[in-house]
Amino acid sequence: MKLKRRAMKRGRVEIIPMIDTILILLIFYMTFSTFKKREKRIDAKLPLVSAKVAPTQVSLDLILHVKNKNNIVVNEANHYDIVSLRDAMRQLTTIGQDTTIVIEADPETSYQDVISVLDACAQAHLTKVAFRPLAENVASAQ
Repeated sequence: MKLKRRAMKRGRVEIIPMIDTILILLIFYMTFSTFKKREKRIDAKLPLVSAKVAPTQVSLDLILHVKNKNNIVVNEANHYDIVSLRDAMRQLTTIGQDTTIVIEADPETSYQDVISVLDACAQAHLTKVAFRPLAENVASAQ
């Protein structure tokens, strides 16, 4: 008796069950996930330095006290706005000084104003920039 040879079935990837599975997983993850709005504002308060802690001694060249973008006090003497501060910072780099910048801000100052001052330092290629919180007596006097 002669036996017929069986034809080998080739394996196939069934796409329809795979699409069903993906849709079920998508619905599952969508129903159990939480949708939140991206936060556009961060409510945070800058820390205050207590009088009990002795500040570290660092050789500082410029202290920038940011009140708002139109009122930036440099070394408690010179008042600048953001545009004139950028020009003054660029002049520092043309002289070739290696300047350390310390940025401090009032608690009511918006973060955008502080970032604008930081951008002015970056545009002037000043890389030694630090942030310092206000002392309690300065913050409470304002």
